[in-house]
Amino acid sequence: GNLVAVISNGTAVLGLGTWSMGGRDLPDPDNDDERDIAAIRAAFDAGITHIDTAEIYAAGHTEELVGEAIADLPREKLFITSKVATYHLRYDQVLAAAEGSLKRLGLKYLDLYLIHGPAPEVPLKETMRAMAKLREQGLIRNIGVSNFIPELIAEAQKFCSYRIVNNQINYSLEARGHDEVGTLEYCAKNQILVMAYRPLAKGVFSVEGQQMLQKLGQKYQKPPLAVALNWVLGKPNVVALVKTSNPQHLRENLVALGWRLDSEDEQALDERFPAGETMGVGSPARTRRPPVRKW
Repeated sequence: GNLVAVISNGTAVLGLGTWSMGGRDLPDPDNDDERDIAAIRAAFDAGITHIDTAEIYAAGHTEELVGEAIADLPREKLFITSKVATYHLRYDQVLAAAEGSLKRLGLKYLDLYLIHGPAPEVPLKETMRAMAKLREQGLIRNIGVSNFIPELIAEAQKFCSYRIVNNQINYSLEARGHDEVGTLEYCAKNQILVMAYRPLAKGVFSVEGQQMLQKLGQKYQKPPLAVALNWVLGKPNVVALVKTSNPQHLRENLVALGWRLDSEDEQALDERFPAGETMGVGSPARTRRPPVRKW
């Protein structure tokens, strides 16, 4: 089906990101796994059905936690996304990575599988051939990419008979690098849903930016971060992922839904919010090979 239709029903415009649940590069022995599992279930109870994860998150442990959290939830109501690491983009590696993710998640198929980021040393043709194979086998329902600029998406699409339906990018009021290269326009034109990760820039905004958000928060009677998230979700063809293990923060994120900024306020944020150029392409966490996990 049309991914935009699948994801854009109600609260599905907000997905739950799981980076750092269970640990960062490796499983964290001090992490409160039960709390993270409870957070995933609380998000589902709040109506969030899209859960996003990746094989590199805590070297697979995050996927295990997601698997535990969703084990007895109705599969047909869930939309699960995972990603193949940038150092696993050879044909056989992609197939093995997908199998590993499915095993850890306890699933027979993924709703969406993404290439976590571009890896110049592996031809996209080889990676896309593996993605198509997974789709043919029914192990994944949709193919997507992450941290790709328009030229790379076009190249990847050339090598795949299945449509690329999603590009997951670092996008927020603060991180506007993808505006510079026209990623959002390209994706809208080609019916590729944009999924914004870090839509709240981890809540770290400049003083001037915070003042703008506070002022608008007062006007709309909403928390400043809900204003920032609403701006992201107000963009055509854009949905967002929020990551939180705190039920209170989750409720605050949900306040961003069901209303719209006036066009002049949206424009003021577009033009006057002090933005950086972050794109998330080739950021160290995405490209370096993490330490080997010891079982």
